[in-house]
Amino acid sequence: MPKVKHFPLLFASALLVSVAQAAEVPDPLSLDQALNFADGHPRTQLAAEIAQRHPTPQPVYLDCHNLAYNNNTSPDNQRDRPLAALISPLDNQRLEILQRFFDVLLADGSAVRDNENMAVYFIPLDRTRTRMELKEFSELDVAELDAEYQIVRQQGAASMASQRLTRALLAQAINNPQTLPNELNPITLDKLPTEMPTLDELVTASLQGNKWLKDRRDDANADERAIIDMELRQQILEIILRLDIFKVAEGRSKAEMLWRDYYLERSRTLYEQEVKSDIGDAMTQQSKARLQAQQIQFCQALSLAQLNALQGKPVWPLPQPAKQEEKPE
Repeated sequence: MPKVKHFPLLFASALLVSVAQAAEVPDPLSLDQALNFADGHPRTQLAAEIAQRHPTPQPVYLDCHNLAYNNNTSPDNQRDRPLAALISPLDNQRLEILQRFFDVLLADGSAVRDNENMAVYFIPLDRTRTRMELKEFSELDVAELDAEYQIVRQQGAASMASQRLTRALLAQAINNPQTLPNELNPITLDKLPTEMPTLDELVTASLQGNKWLKDRRDDANADERAIIDMELRQQILEIILRLDIFKVAEGRSKAEMLWRDYYLERSRTLYEQEVKSDIGDAMTQQSKARLQAQQIQFCQALSLAQLNALQGKPVWPLPQPAKQEEKPE
C-alpha cells in the first residue's frame, strides 16, 4: 500500500490560498469582470498623500499622450498624475484596470505581428542555408540573413515578455498579483461620440456631479480651491485636445489600413502566380497598421472614461453618440 505524503501545514495553507485566489479570476476575463475587482483594492483605501508615494508604472504600449502628439513632445511620465487628485480612489482604480486591460490586448497584438515578422525573415534564411549546401549561396549570404533574423527574433522575444509583463500589471490592478490572467475577452467598442460638450460645460458638470471632488473643495481653503479648479480645467482641456487629435489619427489609420489591405491582396495574387512577391512583409505591415488603429481606439476610449470619472459618471460603459433624428420623407 503506497504511503500517503502529508504536506506541512504552512505549505498546504499557502496552496489553498493560491487555489482559492486563482478561482477568483475568470478565464477568459472580460473587461466588466475585471472592473469589478476595483472594489476593495488596497489603493482605494490609501490616503492621497500616501498613494503618491507608490505611483503605478506607466503602461507598456498604451502611451496616449505621445501617440496623440506623435512623440513630438518631451517624455512626461507624470502627465496623467493630476487626474488621480480630482477623482475618487475607486474611480482611479477602475481607470487603472481599464488601462491595463487595453495594454494586455495590445501586447497580444504585438506578439502576433512580431511572430509574423519572424516567419518573414526565417523562411529565406532557411532556404539560403539549404541552398548553401548545394553551393548556390555562400556563408556570407547566410550570415547576412541570420543577422537580420536575429534582430526580429529579439523583438519577438521582447513581445512575448511584454505579454507576461502586461498581465502581471493587470493582475496587480485587480488585486490578484499571484494570478496572471491567461485569456481576455476581446472588446468590441461601439461607435464613439464625435461631438463633445465645451470645456466650460465639462468643467461645470465636473464641479456639480463629482461628489468626491466637491467634498475635497469644501474642505479646502480659498487658495487650494483655486489650484484644484485650475488642475481640473487643465486636465479636461488636455483630454479634449487628445480626442481632437485622435479623430485625425483615426482618419489616417483608416487610410493606411485600406492601402495595406490592397497591397496585401496584390502581393498574394503575385505569390499565387509564382511571381516574386513580398507577401510576408505585406502581412506584417497590415498587422502593424491594424495594431496602431486599435491603439488609437483604446486611447479614445480611455480618454472618454477619464471624462466620465471627472464628471462623477460611471467610468464604464462609455457614452453613446446621440441618435440622429430621422427626417420625414
